[in-house]
Amino acid sequence: MPRATSKLTPEDLAWLERRLSDAIAPVAPNPEFVLRAKQQLMNSPNSHPLPAWVKRGVLAAAVLSLISLVATLLYLRQRE
Repeated sequence: MPRATSKLTPEDLAWLERRLSDAIAPVAPNPEFVLRAKQQLMNSPNSHPLPAWVKRGVLAAAVLSLISLVATLLYLRQRE
């Protein structure tokens, strides 16, 4: 399928971009909306607390990782 070529010059494209930029007003969020959303977020209770088993699992994984790191370092040191 042949590709269509544009007859617009770089100057035409620059002119179009300037016109579009002038025609579109800058977008800014409504300050009241931002304030209400922030207040709702800060005042909302933690809706999904982690179960105790997840906390214990993460702690166990961290301890086992530390133990394996120390064991690896000791093993490598003995080989030297």
